[in-house]
Amino acid sequence: MSASSPILPLGDTRPVKGPLDRWWAIALVCLIAIAPLLVVGIAPLTDLYGHLGRHAVQTELAQRPGLQPYFSYQWQLIGNLGGDILVQLFHPLLGVEGAVRATVLLTQGLGALGLLLVSRAVHGRITPFALAAIPLIYGFPFNYGFINYTLSMALALLAYAAWLHIRRSGHRMSEGLAALWLGAAGAAIWVAHTYGWAFLGLLAGSTMLAEAINARTHPARAALRILAACWPLLLPIVPMVIWRATSSGAAIGGWAWQYKFVWLLSALRTYWRDFDMASLAVLAMLLGWAVASRSVRFERGVGIAALLCFVFFLALPFRVFGSAFADMRLLPYALALALVAIGAGKLAQGKHAKVWLLACGIALAFFGVRMATTTVAFARQDRQVQAALPALGKMPKGARVAFFSVKPCRTRWALAPLDHLSGAAMARRDAFVNDQWQQPGVNPLKVSYPAAEPFVRDPSHLVVREDCKETRSRQRLSSALRRLPRTAFTHIWIVGELPKKITPPPGFVEVPDAGSGRLFASASAAPPPPPLAPAD
Repeated sequence: MSASSPILPLGDTRPVKGPLDRWWAIALVCLIAIAPLLVVGIAPLTDLYGHLGRHAVQTELAQRPGLQPYFSYQWQLIGNLGGDILVQLFHPLLGVEGAVRATVLLTQGLGALGLLLVSRAVHGRITPFALAAIPLIYGFPFNYGFINYTLSMALALLAYAAWLHIRRSGHRMSEGLAALWLGAAGAAIWVAHTYGWAFLGLLAGSTMLAEAINARTHPARAALRILAACWPLLLPIVPMVIWRATSSGAAIGGWAWQYKFVWLLSALRTYWRDFDMASLAVLAMLLGWAVASRSVRFERGVGIAALLCFVFFLALPFRVFGSAFADMRLLPYALALALVAIGAGKLAQGKHAKVWLLACGIALAFFGVRMATTTVAFARQDRQVQAALPALGKMPKGARVAFFSVKPCRTRWALAPLDHLSGAAMARRDAFVNDQWQQPGVNPLKVSYPAAEPFVRDPSHLVVREDCKETRSRQRLSSALRRLPRTAFTHIWIVGELPKKITPPPGFVEVPDAGSGRLFASASAAPPPPPLAPAD
Protein backbone atom coordinates (compact mmCIF):
# COMPACT_ATOMS: atom_id res chain seq x y z
CA MET A 1 0.00 0.00 0.00
CA SER A 2 1.10 3.54 -0.72
CA ALA A 3 2.24 5.54 2.28
CA SER A 4 1.54 8.93 0.71
CA SER A 5 -1.97 8.67 -0.76
CA PRO A 6 -4.35 11.09 0.98
CA ILE A 7 -7.35 9.81 2.91
CA LEU A 8 -10.51 11.52 1.65
CA PRO A 9 -13.99 11.20 3.12
CA LEU A 10 -16.18 8.71 1.29
CA GLY A 11 -19.49 9.62 -0.24
CA ASP A 12 -18.43 12.71 -2.18
CA THR A 13 -21.21 12.29 -4.76
CA ARG A 14 -23.73 15.09 -4.83
CA PRO A 15 -27.04 14.28 -3.18
CA VAL A 16 -29.77 13.43 -5.70
CA LYS A 17 -33.20 13.84 -4.16
CA GLY A 18 -35.57 10.98 -4.75
CA PRO A 19 -39.20 10.57 -3.69
CA LEU A 20 -38.12 9.18 -0.31
CA ASP A 21 -35.96 12.22 0.48
CA ARG A 22 -38.78 14.76 0.82
CA TRP A 23 -39.45 15.84 4.38
CA TRP A 24 -43.06 14.68 4.22
CA ALA A 25 -41.97 11.25 2.95
CA ILE A 26 -39.47 10.88 5.79
CA ALA A 27 -42.14 11.93 8.31
CA LEU A 28 -44.61 9.45 6.80
CA VAL A 29 -42.09 6.59 6.94
CA CYS A 30 -41.31 7.37 10.58
CA LEU A 31 -45.04 7.50 11.37
CA ILE A 32 -45.55 4.09 9.76
CA ALA A 33 -42.54 2.84 11.70
CA ILE A 34 -44.22 3.62 15.04
CA ALA A 35 -47.66 2.33 13.98
CA PRO A 36 -47.36 -0.85 16.10
CA LEU A 37 -46.99 1.34 19.19
CA LEU A 38 -49.95 3.60 18.38
CA VAL A 39 -52.53 0.81 18.66
CA VAL A 40 -51.55 -0.07 22.24
CA GLY A 41 -50.96 1.80 25.49
CA ILE A 42 -47.91 0.41 27.26
CA ALA A 43 -46.30 -1.74 24.55
CA PRO A 44 -46.63 -5.49 25.31
CA LEU A 45 -42.89 -6.08 25.55
CA THR A 46 -41.60 -8.75 27.92
CA ASP A 47 -39.74 -6.44 30.33
CA LEU A 48 -41.55 -3.14 29.81
CA TYR A 49 -44.16 -3.42 32.58
CA GLY A 50 -41.30 -4.21 34.95
CA HIS A 51 -39.61 -0.99 33.84
CA LEU A 52 -42.92 0.81 34.42
CA GLY A 53 -42.80 -0.25 38.06
CA ARG A 54 -39.21 0.97 38.41
CA HIS A 55 -40.09 4.30 36.83
CA ALA A 56 -42.95 4.75 39.32
CA VAL A 57 -40.37 4.47 42.11
CA GLN A 58 -37.96 6.72 40.23
CA THR A 59 -40.42 9.59 39.69
CA GLU A 60 -43.06 9.39 42.42
CA LEU A 61 -41.65 7.55 45.43
CA ALA A 62 -42.18 10.54 47.73
CA GLN A 63 -45.92 10.50 46.92
CA ARG A 64 -46.28 6.71 47.22
CA PRO A 65 -46.04 5.58 50.85
CA GLY A 66 -46.99 2.04 49.86
CA LEU A 67 -43.72 1.65 47.94
CA GLN A 68 -41.42 3.39 50.41
CA PRO A 69 -40.79 0.43 52.76
CA TYR A 70 -39.42 -1.75 49.96
CA PHE A 71 -37.89 0.33 47.16
CA SER A 72 -35.41 3.14 46.73
CA TYR A 73 -33.94 4.77 43.65
CA GLN A 74 -30.56 6.46 43.69
CA TRP A 75 -29.26 8.19 40.57
CA GLN A 76 -25.70 7.20 39.70
CA LEU A 77 -23.51 7.52 36.62
CA ILE A 78 -23.84 4.19 34.82
CA GLY A 79 -24.02 3.23 31.17
CA ASN A 80 -27.68 2.20 31.25
CA LEU A 81 -29.87 5.25 31.89
CA GLY A 82 -31.36 6.28 28.52
CA GLY A 83 -34.98 5.41 29.18
CA ASP A 84 -34.78 6.57 32.82
CA ILE A 85 -33.63 10.02 31.72
CA LEU A 86 -36.38 10.39 29.10
CA VAL A 87 -39.04 9.25 31.58
CA GLN A 88 -37.74 11.82 34.07
CA LEU A 89 -38.04 14.55 31.42
CA PHE A 90 -41.50 13.52 30.18
CA HIS A 91 -42.98 12.77 33.61
CA PRO A 92 -44.03 16.33 34.64
CA LEU A 93 -46.15 16.60 31.48
CA LEU A 94 -47.37 13.05 30.93
CA GLY A 95 -47.25 11.20 34.24
CA VAL A 96 -45.39 7.94 34.68
CA GLU A 97 -47.35 5.78 32.21
CA GLY A 98 -47.51 8.51 29.58
CA ALA A 99 -43.78 9.11 29.99
CA VAL A 100 -43.01 5.42 29.46
CA ARG A 101 -45.19 5.30 26.36
CA ALA A 102 -43.62 8.49 24.95
CA THR A 103 -40.13 7.10 25.59
CA VAL A 104 -40.86 3.93 23.63
CA LEU A 105 -42.46 5.89 20.76
CA LEU A 106 -39.52 8.26 20.58
CA THR A 107 -37.03 5.39 20.69
CA GLN A 108 -38.52 3.65 17.65
CA GLY A 109 -39.10 6.89 15.77
CA LEU A 110 -35.46 7.87 16.24
CA GLY A 111 -34.34 4.39 15.21
CA ALA A 112 -36.23 4.61 11.92
CA LEU A 113 -35.00 8.15 11.31
CA GLY A 114 -31.41 7.12 12.04
CA LEU A 115 -31.47 4.39 9.39
CA LEU A 116 -32.94 6.79 6.82
CA LEU A 117 -30.39 9.52 7.52
CA VAL A 118 -27.45 7.12 7.40
CA SER A 119 -28.68 5.93 4.02
CA ARG A 120 -28.88 9.50 2.75
CA ALA A 121 -25.48 10.34 4.19
CA VAL A 122 -23.67 7.44 2.48
CA HIS A 123 -25.61 7.22 -0.80
CA GLY A 124 -26.76 10.80 -1.30
CA ARG A 125 -30.37 9.62 -1.12
CA ILE A 126 -32.62 7.33 0.92
CA THR A 127 -32.81 3.92 -0.69
CA PRO A 128 -35.73 1.46 -0.45
CA PHE A 129 -33.34 -0.92 1.31
CA ALA A 130 -33.10 1.51 4.23
CA LEU A 131 -36.87 1.14 4.62
CA ALA A 132 -36.50 -2.64 4.52
CA ALA A 133 -34.06 -2.32 7.43
CA ILE A 134 -36.60 -0.53 9.67
CA PRO A 135 -38.56 -3.66 10.71
CA LEU A 136 -35.34 -4.95 12.27
CA ILE A 137 -35.61 -2.34 15.02
CA TYR A 138 -38.66 -4.37 16.08
CA GLY A 139 -36.51 -7.47 16.39
CA PHE A 140 -35.81 -9.72 19.33
CA PRO A 141 -33.99 -7.12 21.52
CA PHE A 142 -36.83 -4.59 21.33
CA ASN A 143 -39.54 -7.20 21.87
CA TYR A 144 -37.75 -8.24 25.04
CA GLY A 145 -38.10 -4.66 26.23
CA PHE A 146 -34.45 -3.57 26.08
CA ILE A 147 -35.43 0.10 25.78
CA ASN A 148 -32.18 1.68 27.01
CA TYR A 149 -30.25 -0.46 24.55
CA THR A 150 -32.56 0.23 21.61
CA LEU A 151 -32.55 3.96 22.36
CA SER A 152 -28.75 4.06 22.47
CA MET A 153 -28.50 2.27 19.10
CA ALA A 154 -30.93 4.77 17.56
CA LEU A 155 -28.92 7.69 18.95
CA ALA A 156 -25.71 6.12 17.62
CA LEU A 157 -27.17 5.96 14.09
CA LEU A 158 -28.20 9.62 14.28
CA ALA A 159 -24.83 10.67 15.70
CA TYR A 160 -23.03 8.74 12.96
CA ALA A 161 -25.08 10.43 10.21
CA ALA A 162 -24.30 13.85 11.75
CA TRP A 163 -20.59 12.95 12.01
CA LEU A 164 -20.51 12.03 8.32
CA HIS A 165 -22.18 15.31 7.42
CA ILE A 166 -19.69 17.35 9.46
CA ARG A 167 -16.67 15.58 7.93
CA ARG A 168 -17.94 16.07 4.38
CA SER A 169 -19.07 19.66 4.85
CA GLY A 170 -15.84 21.07 3.35
CA HIS A 171 -15.35 23.41 6.33
CA ARG A 172 -11.69 24.10 7.04
CA MET A 173 -12.19 22.94 10.63
CA SER A 174 -14.39 19.97 9.74
CA GLU A 175 -12.04 17.36 11.22
CA GLY A 176 -11.81 19.20 14.54
CA LEU A 177 -15.56 19.73 14.64
CA ALA A 178 -16.14 16.07 13.79
CA ALA A 179 -13.85 14.98 16.64
CA LEU A 180 -15.61 17.35 19.06
CA TRP A 181 -18.99 16.01 17.99
CA LEU A 182 -17.84 12.41 18.31
CA GLY A 183 -16.61 12.99 21.86
CA ALA A 184 -19.77 14.76 23.03
CA ALA A 185 -22.18 12.38 21.29
CA GLY A 186 -20.25 9.30 22.41
CA ALA A 187 -20.32 10.36 26.06
CA ALA A 188 -24.05 11.09 25.96
CA ILE A 189 -24.83 7.81 24.21
CA TRP A 190 -22.69 5.89 26.72
CA VAL A 191 -24.97 7.19 29.48
CA ALA A 192 -27.98 5.87 27.53
CA HIS A 193 -26.39 2.42 27.15
CA THR A 194 -22.84 1.19 26.75
CA TYR A 195 -23.65 -0.79 23.60
CA GLY A 196 -24.75 2.33 21.71
CA TRP A 197 -21.43 4.00 22.50
CA ALA A 198 -19.52 0.95 21.24
CA PHE A 199 -21.77 0.84 18.16
CA LEU A 200 -20.97 4.46 17.33
CA GLY A 201 -17.25 3.69 17.63
CA LEU A 202 -17.67 0.69 15.35
CA LEU A 203 -19.48 2.81 12.73
CA ALA A 204 -16.94 5.63 12.80
CA GLY A 205 -13.96 3.28 12.85
CA SER A 206 -15.35 1.27 9.95
CA THR A 207 -15.76 4.41 7.86
CA MET A 208 -12.19 5.49 8.58
CA LEU A 209 -10.94 2.00 7.69
CA ALA A 210 -12.89 2.06 4.42
CA GLU A 211 -11.37 5.42 3.52
CA ALA A 212 -7.89 4.08 4.24
CA ILE A 213 -8.54 1.05 2.03
CA ASN A 214 -9.83 3.25 -0.79
CA ALA A 215 -6.76 5.48 -0.54
CA ARG A 216 -4.41 2.46 -0.44
CA THR A 217 -2.86 3.93 2.71
CA HIS A 218 0.01 2.24 4.52
CA PRO A 219 -1.45 0.19 7.42
CA ALA A 220 0.56 2.00 10.12
CA ARG A 221 -0.49 5.40 8.84
CA ALA A 222 -4.08 4.23 8.48
CA ALA A 223 -4.13 3.00 12.08
CA LEU A 224 -2.82 6.34 13.33
CA ARG A 225 -5.38 8.18 11.22
CA ILE A 226 -8.24 6.08 12.58
CA LEU A 227 -7.03 6.57 16.15
CA ALA A 228 -6.67 10.33 15.62
CA ALA A 229 -10.24 10.58 14.35
CA CYS A 230 -11.89 8.31 16.92
CA TRP A 231 -9.96 8.91 20.15
CA PRO A 232 -12.63 11.30 21.57
CA LEU A 233 -14.85 8.25 21.91
CA LEU A 234 -12.53 7.04 24.70
CA LEU A 235 -13.82 9.72 27.11
CA PRO A 236 -16.33 7.42 28.89
CA ILE A 237 -13.60 4.87 29.68
CA VAL A 238 -12.92 6.40 33.11
CA PRO A 239 -16.52 6.40 34.39
CA MET A 240 -17.01 2.93 32.89
CA VAL A 241 -14.01 1.53 34.78
CA ILE A 242 -15.27 3.12 38.01
CA TRP A 243 -18.78 1.81 37.37
CA ARG A 244 -17.67 -1.75 36.75
CA ALA A 245 -15.09 -1.72 39.55
CA THR A 246 -17.85 -0.97 42.06
CA SER A 247 -20.30 -3.44 40.50
CA SER A 248 -20.53 -7.07 41.44
CA GLY A 249 -22.65 -7.83 38.38
CA ALA A 250 -19.76 -8.25 35.98
CA ALA A 251 -20.22 -11.89 35.02
CA ILE A 252 -19.13 -12.88 31.52
CA GLY A 253 -19.97 -16.25 30.03
CA GLY A 254 -22.48 -18.50 28.35
CA TRP A 255 -21.03 -18.80 24.83
CA ALA A 256 -22.72 -21.70 23.04
CA TRP A 257 -23.43 -22.60 19.43
CA GLN A 258 -27.03 -23.52 20.17
CA TYR A 259 -27.67 -19.97 21.37
CA LYS A 260 -26.10 -18.55 18.22
CA PHE A 261 -28.27 -20.76 16.02
CA VAL A 262 -31.47 -19.74 17.81
CA TRP A 263 -30.56 -16.05 17.62
CA LEU A 264 -29.77 -16.37 13.91
CA LEU A 265 -33.35 -17.48 13.34
CA SER A 266 -34.77 -14.89 15.73
CA ALA A 267 -33.67 -11.57 14.27
CA LEU A 268 -37.32 -10.69 13.43
CA ARG A 269 -38.92 -12.76 16.19
CA THR A 270 -42.23 -11.21 17.09
CA TYR A 271 -45.31 -13.44 17.09
CA TRP A 272 -45.79 -15.97 14.26
CA ARG A 273 -42.77 -18.27 13.92
CA ASP A 274 -43.28 -19.34 10.29
CA PHE A 275 -44.01 -15.81 9.12
CA ASP A 276 -41.06 -14.33 11.01
CA MET A 277 -38.70 -16.92 9.58
CA ALA A 278 -40.12 -16.43 6.06
CA SER A 279 -39.51 -12.69 6.49
CA LEU A 280 -35.92 -13.42 7.49
CA ALA A 281 -35.57 -15.56 4.35
CA VAL A 282 -36.72 -12.59 2.24
CA LEU A 283 -33.98 -10.43 3.80
CA ALA A 284 -31.41 -13.17 3.20
CA MET A 285 -32.54 -13.36 -0.42
CA LEU A 286 -32.20 -9.59 -0.87
CA LEU A 287 -28.74 -9.57 0.69
CA GLY A 288 -27.65 -12.59 -1.34
CA TRP A 289 -28.82 -10.92 -4.53
CA ALA A 290 -27.02 -7.71 -3.59
CA VAL A 291 -23.74 -9.54 -2.99
CA ALA A 292 -23.95 -11.36 -6.33
CA SER A 293 -25.41 -8.57 -8.47
CA ARG A 294 -23.25 -6.33 -10.62
CA SER A 295 -25.85 -3.58 -10.40
CA VAL A 296 -25.22 -3.05 -6.67
CA ARG A 297 -22.57 -0.88 -5.05
CA PHE A 298 -22.08 -1.61 -1.36
CA GLU A 299 -21.07 1.44 0.66
CA ARG A 300 -17.84 0.14 2.10
CA GLY A 301 -17.85 1.89 5.49
CA VAL A 302 -21.35 0.73 6.47
CA GLY A 303 -20.66 -2.68 4.93
CA ILE A 304 -17.58 -3.15 7.10
CA ALA A 305 -19.58 -2.11 10.16
CA ALA A 306 -22.26 -4.69 9.30
CA LEU A 307 -19.61 -7.39 8.94
CA LEU A 308 -17.99 -6.46 12.24
CA CYS A 309 -21.36 -6.51 14.02
CA PHE A 310 -21.88 -10.04 12.76
CA VAL A 311 -18.36 -11.07 13.85
CA PHE A 312 -18.98 -9.69 17.33
CA PHE A 313 -22.33 -11.48 17.42
CA LEU A 314 -20.47 -14.74 16.86
CA ALA A 315 -17.63 -13.93 19.26
CA LEU A 316 -19.52 -12.53 22.26
CA PRO A 317 -20.89 -14.82 24.98
CA PHE A 318 -24.50 -14.83 26.11
CA ARG A 319 -23.78 -12.69 29.19
CA VAL A 320 -21.46 -9.68 29.44
CA PHE A 321 -21.10 -7.59 32.62
CA GLY A 322 -24.10 -9.40 34.09
CA SER A 323 -26.41 -8.46 31.18
CA ALA A 324 -28.05 -11.36 29.37
CA PHE A 325 -28.47 -11.66 25.59
CA ALA A 326 -25.30 -9.66 24.95
CA ASP A 327 -24.70 -11.37 21.61
CA MET A 328 -28.30 -11.59 20.41
CA ARG A 329 -28.73 -7.82 20.57
CA LEU A 330 -26.27 -7.20 17.73
CA LEU A 331 -27.69 -9.42 15.00
CA PRO A 332 -30.68 -7.26 13.92
CA TYR A 333 -28.36 -4.27 13.58
CA ALA A 334 -25.83 -6.25 11.55
CA LEU A 335 -28.60 -7.10 9.08
CA ALA A 336 -29.97 -3.54 9.13
CA LEU A 337 -26.56 -2.05 8.32
CA ALA A 338 -26.05 -4.58 5.52
CA LEU A 339 -29.32 -3.44 3.96
CA VAL A 340 -28.49 0.25 4.38
CA ALA A 341 -25.13 -0.36 2.66
CA ILE A 342 -26.87 -1.41 -0.58
CA GLY A 343 -26.71 1.30 -3.22
CA ALA A 344 -27.18 1.53 -6.96
CA GLY A 345 -24.15 0.68 -9.08
CA LYS A 346 -23.47 1.86 -12.62
CA LEU A 347 -25.36 -1.05 -14.15
CA ALA A 348 -28.51 -0.34 -12.16
CA GLN A 349 -29.56 2.08 -14.90
CA GLY A 350 -28.60 -0.22 -17.75
CA LYS A 351 -29.49 -3.76 -18.67
CA HIS A 352 -29.98 -4.72 -15.03
CA ALA A 353 -32.40 -1.86 -14.34
CA LYS A 354 -35.48 -4.09 -14.23
CA VAL A 355 -33.91 -6.42 -11.68
CA TRP A 356 -32.81 -3.44 -9.60
CA LEU A 357 -36.34 -1.98 -9.65
CA LEU A 358 -37.80 -5.36 -8.72
CA ALA A 359 -35.45 -5.61 -5.73
CA CYS A 360 -36.41 -2.08 -4.67
CA GLY A 361 -40.08 -3.03 -4.91
CA ILE A 362 -39.53 -6.10 -2.76
CA ALA A 363 -37.73 -3.94 -0.17
CA LEU A 364 -40.60 -1.44 -0.03
CA ALA A 365 -43.19 -4.22 0.16
CA PHE A 366 -41.22 -5.88 2.95
CA PHE A 367 -41.31 -2.67 4.98
CA GLY A 368 -45.06 -2.24 4.53
CA VAL A 369 -45.98 -5.86 5.24
CA ARG A 370 -43.77 -6.17 8.33
CA MET A 371 -45.09 -2.92 9.83
CA ALA A 372 -48.69 -4.06 9.25
CA THR A 373 -48.16 -7.53 10.72
CA THR A 374 -46.18 -6.19 13.68
CA THR A 375 -49.09 -3.86 14.40
CA VAL A 376 -51.51 -6.81 14.40
CA ALA A 377 -49.13 -8.86 16.58
CA PHE A 378 -48.82 -6.07 19.16
CA ALA A 379 -52.60 -5.66 19.26
CA ARG A 380 -53.03 -9.41 19.91
CA GLN A 381 -50.42 -9.47 22.65
CA ASP A 382 -51.93 -6.38 24.24
CA ARG A 383 -55.26 -8.21 24.46
CA GLN A 384 -53.51 -10.82 26.63
CA VAL A 385 -52.28 -8.05 28.89
CA GLN A 386 -55.64 -6.29 29.14
CA ALA A 387 -57.38 -9.58 29.95
CA ALA A 388 -55.14 -10.04 33.02
CA LEU A 389 -55.16 -6.45 34.32
CA PRO A 390 -58.63 -6.53 36.02
CA ALA A 391 -56.86 -8.18 38.96
CA LEU A 392 -55.44 -4.76 39.82
CA GLY A 393 -58.92 -3.49 40.65
CA LYS A 394 -59.22 -6.23 43.28
CA MET A 395 -56.07 -5.18 45.15
CA PRO A 396 -56.03 -2.49 47.82
CA LYS A 397 -53.45 0.28 47.71
CA GLY A 398 -50.18 -0.82 49.27
CA ALA A 399 -50.83 -4.54 48.77
CA ARG A 400 -47.91 -6.95 49.02
CA VAL A 401 -48.20 -9.22 46.01
CA ALA A 402 -46.43 -12.50 45.34
CA PHE A 403 -46.56 -12.56 41.57
CA PHE A 404 -46.00 -15.71 39.51
CA SER A 405 -45.80 -16.04 35.74
CA VAL A 406 -46.23 -19.71 34.85
CA LYS A 407 -44.03 -20.63 31.89
CA PRO A 408 -44.60 -23.51 29.43
CA CYS A 409 -42.29 -26.51 29.45
CA ARG A 410 -40.79 -25.48 26.11
CA THR A 411 -40.12 -21.87 25.18
CA ARG A 412 -42.68 -20.54 22.72
CA TRP A 413 -41.77 -18.42 19.71
CA ALA A 414 -43.86 -15.41 20.69
CA LEU A 415 -42.32 -13.57 23.60
CA ALA A 416 -44.38 -13.53 26.82
CA PRO A 417 -45.96 -10.12 27.47
CA LEU A 418 -47.12 -11.14 30.98
CA ASP A 419 -43.76 -11.99 32.57
CA HIS A 420 -43.39 -8.62 34.32
CA LEU A 421 -47.03 -7.54 34.40
CA SER A 422 -46.83 -7.02 38.16
CA GLY A 423 -44.98 -3.77 37.45
CA ALA A 424 -48.45 -2.41 36.70
CA ALA A 425 -49.40 -3.20 40.31
CA MET A 426 -46.46 -1.08 41.47
CA ALA A 427 -47.45 1.81 39.19
CA ARG A 428 -51.23 1.71 39.74
CA ARG A 429 -51.69 0.21 43.22
CA ASP A 430 -48.41 1.10 45.01
CA ALA A 431 -47.92 -2.61 45.60
CA PHE A 432 -44.79 -4.50 46.52
CA VAL A 433 -44.09 -7.17 43.89
CA ASN A 434 -41.28 -9.67 43.56
CA ASP A 435 -40.28 -9.22 39.88
CA GLN A 436 -37.90 -6.25 39.98
CA TRP A 437 -34.29 -6.66 38.84
CA GLN A 438 -31.73 -6.29 41.59
CA GLN A 439 -28.27 -6.46 40.11
CA PRO A 440 -25.54 -3.99 41.06
CA GLY A 441 -24.60 -1.77 38.16
CA VAL A 442 -27.64 -2.64 36.04
CA ASN A 443 -30.08 -0.01 37.33
CA PRO A 444 -30.35 2.41 40.26
CA LEU A 445 -33.32 0.63 41.88
CA LYS A 446 -32.79 -1.06 45.25
CA VAL A 447 -35.19 -3.66 46.70
CA SER A 448 -35.31 -4.64 50.37
CA TYR A 449 -37.92 -6.86 52.03
CA PRO A 450 -36.12 -9.47 54.21
CA ALA A 451 -39.34 -11.04 55.46
CA ALA A 452 -40.25 -12.11 51.91
CA GLU A 453 -36.96 -13.80 51.03
CA PRO A 454 -36.33 -15.50 48.65
CA PHE A 455 -39.44 -14.13 46.87
CA VAL A 456 -38.19 -10.56 46.63
CA ARG A 457 -36.70 -9.97 43.19
CA ASP A 458 -36.39 -11.30 39.65
CA PRO A 459 -36.50 -14.22 38.78
CA SER A 460 -38.43 -15.48 41.81
CA HIS A 461 -41.66 -14.79 39.93
CA LEU A 462 -40.88 -17.17 37.04
CA VAL A 463 -42.17 -20.71 37.57
CA VAL A 464 -43.04 -23.60 35.27
CA ARG A 465 -46.09 -25.79 34.76
CA GLU A 466 -46.62 -28.82 36.95
CA ASP A 467 -46.24 -31.30 34.08
CA CYS A 468 -42.75 -30.11 33.08
CA LYS A 469 -40.23 -32.94 33.43
CA GLU A 470 -37.15 -30.73 33.15
CA THR A 471 -37.49 -27.59 35.29
CA ARG A 472 -33.87 -26.41 34.97
CA SER A 473 -33.37 -23.54 37.39
CA ARG A 474 -37.07 -22.71 37.72
CA GLN A 475 -39.34 -24.28 40.26
CA ARG A 476 -42.86 -25.54 39.70
CA LEU A 477 -45.75 -23.35 40.77
CA SER A 478 -46.83 -25.77 43.51
CA SER A 479 -43.32 -25.80 44.98
CA ALA A 480 -43.16 -22.00 44.97
CA LEU A 481 -46.52 -21.74 46.72
CA ARG A 482 -45.40 -24.18 49.42
CA ARG A 483 -42.19 -22.22 50.07
CA LEU A 484 -43.86 -18.81 50.04
CA PRO A 485 -43.54 -16.91 53.35
CA ARG A 486 -47.28 -16.42 53.75
CA THR A 487 -47.27 -13.65 56.33
CA ALA A 488 -45.12 -11.45 54.12
CA PHE A 489 -47.77 -11.13 51.39
CA THR A 490 -51.35 -9.97 51.24
CA HIS A 491 -52.05 -11.35 47.75
CA ILE A 492 -50.89 -14.00 45.30
CA TRP A 493 -51.35 -13.19 41.61
CA ILE A 494 -50.78 -15.93 39.04
CA VAL A 495 -50.78 -15.46 35.25
CA GLY A 496 -49.56 -17.40 32.23
CA GLU A 497 -49.93 -21.16 31.65
CA LEU A 498 -52.41 -21.75 34.47
CA PRO A 499 -53.08 -25.31 35.67
CA LYS A 500 -56.70 -26.41 36.00
CA LYS A 501 -56.41 -26.57 39.78
CA ILE A 502 -54.34 -24.32 42.02
CA THR A 503 -54.11 -25.02 45.74
CA PRO A 504 -53.22 -21.75 47.49
CA PRO A 505 -51.26 -21.65 50.76
CA PRO A 506 -53.34 -21.92 53.94
CA GLY A 507 -55.10 -18.69 54.79
CA PHE A 508 -55.48 -17.50 51.19
CA VAL A 509 -58.83 -17.47 49.39
CA GLU A 510 -59.54 -16.82 45.73
CA VAL A 511 -60.79 -13.41 44.66
CA PRO A 512 -63.51 -13.70 41.99
CA ASP A 513 -63.66 -11.76 38.71
CA ALA A 514 -59.92 -11.05 38.70
CA GLY A 515 -59.32 -11.30 34.97
CA SER A 516 -57.68 -14.08 33.03
CA GLY A 517 -55.24 -14.90 35.84
CA ARG A 518 -55.93 -16.11 39.37
CA LEU A 519 -55.82 -13.84 42.41
CA PHE A 520 -55.77 -15.01 46.04
CA ALA A 521 -56.03 -12.77 49.11
CA SER A 522 -54.93 -13.33 52.71
CA ALA A 523 -57.19 -12.55 55.62
CA SER A 524 -54.31 -12.28 58.11
CA ALA A 525 -51.31 -10.56 56.58
CA ALA A 526 -48.68 -8.94 58.77
CA PRO A 527 -48.41 -5.10 58.67
CA PRO A 528 -45.86 -3.64 56.28
CA PRO A 529 -42.35 -2.81 57.52
CA PRO A 530 -41.32 0.81 58.11
CA PRO A 531 -40.02 2.79 55.12
CA LEU A 532 -36.44 2.26 53.99
CA ALA A 533 -33.89 4.74 55.24
CA PRO A 534 -32.78 7.23 52.55
CA ALA A 535 -29.83 6.00 50.50
CA ASP A 536 -26.46 7.53 51.25
